Amino acid sequence: MGIRASVLLSVSAVLIVAACSSPAAAPSVSAPTVPIVSVTTPSPAHTARAPTPAPAQIPTATPTPTPTPLSTPTSAPTPPPATTSISDTTSPSATTGLIANNAYDGRINVWWDKTAAADFDHYNIYLHKAEIADVTGMRAVQQVKDIAISRYQATGLDDGTRYYIAVTAVDKSGNEGVKVTSVGATPTQMLRGTKDRELGVEIYNPAKAWAGTTLLGLNYPPPGVGEGLPQKPRIVEVNMLGQIVWEFLAPQRGFLEAELLPNDNILYTSAGNGVFEIDRSGKIVWQYLTSRADHDADRLPNGNTIFVCASDKTKNDAQVTEVNSKGEVVWTWYARDYFDRLPYSDIISTEGDWTHTNAVSRLLNGNTLISLRDFQFVVEVNPRGEVVRTIGEGILDDPHEPEIIPNGNLLVASQNTGLPQNKGKPQSAIEIDVKTGKVVWRFRVPVQLVRDANRLPNGNTLITGNSKIIEVTPDGEVVWQFALHGINVAKTASGFYKADRISTQK
Repeated sequence: MGIRASVLLSVSAVLIVAACSSPAAAPSVSAPTVPIVSVTTPSPAHTARAPTPAPAQIPTATPTPTPTPLSTPTSAPTPPPATTSISDTTSPSATTGLIANNAYDGRINVWWDKTAAADFDHYNIYLHKAEIADVTGMRAVQQVKDIAISRYQATGLDDGTRYYIAVTAVDKSGNEGVKVTSVGATPTQMLRGTKDRELGVEIYNPAKAWAGTTLLGLNYPPPGVGEGLPQKPRIVEVNMLGQIVWEFLAPQRGFLEAELLPNDNILYTSAGNGVFEIDRSGKIVWQYLTSRADHDADRLPNGNTIFVCASDKTKNDAQVTEVNSKGEVVWTWYARDYFDRLPYSDIISTEGDWTHTNAVSRLLNGNTLISLRDFQFVVEVNPRGEVVRTIGEGILDDPHEPEIIPNGNLLVASQNTGLPQNKGKPQSAIEIDVKTGKVVWRFRVPVQLVRDANRLPNGNTLITGNSKIIEVTPDGEVVWQFALHGINVAKTASGFYKADRISTQK
């Protein structure tokens, strides 16, 4: 906003009688208003008037026999120097963290990072059927005035058509960075499936949830069979409405967990039976048979498979095994090499094993992350099997399914069922800063066994308990809830164990 400078008029005094008039005030000129569709313009600046200087004083000459020099007239008071304001023309920084996702049925959801602009006024949302690199001359489809709201849902779109979205921050001076990077998404019809009377969605907020399908194992007995391990465990994929869109009836009786592979096959672990890869028709295309496999298995980028050996009845049993595609063991890890000492050497779990290892994953740095449930922490080991660090000691209680998320922190489910001092405390999904060891985010889960926590691309967290699977926002709002109905799993190891959200974006 500019400030009109005061105009100073100098008036020369003349001894000879003359008329002296005061200068007129500088006229006020209003800034032209430029109409901007759907944009609230800042209030025009108040135009400063030039102060009217006092009239110059004309002294009176006194006649004397001897003429005297003319007296110098008294000047008008000198006002302070005018202040010139430099207009703010600096645009806010470009929006970061922009992602978009097909939200089904003519809708696209978009999220971005909150701007750091100190004089923020609003976000502009742009949408086009071609990639957007410059928003000059484009009309924003929406404005978001709240700096804390960094999401938007576009509706009424054509399914099957790709759209591109760009987001800019605009400051109170109207500055906007016009050079942008857009992200694309294609809305599609949601795949419908069949309703299962034992499964159902209780909460679904399409504008805030990360849309997709959810893959999980169903580890509960059929109605009338009673509690305990399932007679016919299933792997199902459900849509956002809870309808089953794909299903596999496992031939083995045993606790199941499953994950989607890049080739669209499914890798699943059957406790006490082994690790299996099936295609979408249910055909087994690879398997590794072992009674030690349990809880968790991952396919590695090199084609190897790493899995948990949960039943370590003696300290000579390995906790983790890695095999190649031929079924040859290429790597193992033994807790005894590092933890056969007090206070760990005397631990015996309620299941009669030592560490009760329940999760394993290979990190990007080549190290391996292992969850030692009954040691109450997570351990990171290097390729030689040496312990690099432990995470969560003194914080976690019966940890499950830890993962290192993109910001480098650890996200993990903590059951609060192993340590006497935590009895009765709420179970939680916890995010730990691994550098400081401090908890930076926590969501307390309603009464049930919490077994898994996954961070979704939009910042939400998918949390699996034995009777409910919920998706929560960073501030703890539940935006999707999938529940098991008519099955009593409150005091058993059955029910849900792990779940993975399969994104609609390929």
